[in-house]
Amino acid sequence: MKTNRAVLTAVVILVVAVTGWWMFRRGSAERIDLLTLYDQAVKKGGDFAVIDATLAGDTKRAISAPANGRIVFRVRVPDDGWFKVSVGVKPEAWTTEGNGVFFYAGVSDGRAFEKLFDQTVNPFANPSERRWIPVTVDLSAYAGEEMEIILNTLGGSTTATAADVRGDLPLWGAPEIVRR
Repeated sequence: MKTNRAVLTAVVILVVAVTGWWMFRRGSAERIDLLTLYDQAVKKGGDFAVIDATLAGDTKRAISAPANGRIVFRVRVPDDGWFKVSVGVKPEAWTTEGNGVFFYAGVSDGRAFEKLFDQTVNPFANPSERRWIPVTVDLSAYAGEEMEIILNTLGGSTTATAADVRGDLPLWGAPEIVRR
């Protein structure tokens, strides 16, 4: 009888330990900092740089991008993955007339592009946009897949033909993929 009780206790302890490990691991904050992949990223459209940028007193490590640029990161999307980034425009452009910067991002498996979000930021016309604008997008549909995360900027318009790049100094702040 004591042997059965000892075996049952050992099994219960083992089940609790395995369940706790699985729950802890699943809830862990796995994070892919895209800035650590910057050197391997494909960059098109002009000069890119990683800088510390302060908008409205909030400093972030960021990618300074050209007005009409694209940067592509190749990653394996984790389970429960979310893309997080803040978009903004450098302060020296806030008082320069123009129509702002059109930011958009998406994913591609190499065959098709799917837009995740788009946002026009024009701190000249809209002083409330003189800050970091946070964006969070669910990537769970791509869990476990090798994908390209593509960050694009256009000179204030959704079409390149109407581009006005005056004052367009876009920033992608702290881009990362986190696990929720």
